[in-house]
Amino acid sequence: MQELEISQNKPLCIQTTLRIMGDKWTPLILRALTDGYTTFTALESALEAISPRTLSQRLDMLESEAIVTKVSYCERPPRYKYVLTSKGLELQDVLQKMAEWGGKYYADSPLDCSTDKFND
Repeated sequence: MQELEISQNKPLCIQTTLRIMGDKWTPLILRALTDGYTTFTALESALEAISPRTLSQRLDMLESEAIVTKVSYCERPPRYKYVLTSKGLELQDVLQKMAEWGGKYYADSPLDCSTDKFND
């Protein structure tokens, strides 16, 4: 069984991934960024219940891990947009698998998996 081999032989790799993606909001932030450049305000709207402080902390962490880049525009007041790096874009496969798994086993949950953009 391939999955068993992966988890037994590379537990630190799984821990590394969980260190980055293992909280409540990070996978949802990454999902929201899959369409390209977006602003902090647009992310707040897409993630209705996230606090600005939490969003800011997660974006800073993702930026420090080179998963997200913050692009500044020379305007007053300063304006920024966020975009996934090539490293961040590679996480789309992980997000896709998470969406497929959730759709397969929790299709009857109160959360509507049918509207998830990864569940096409």
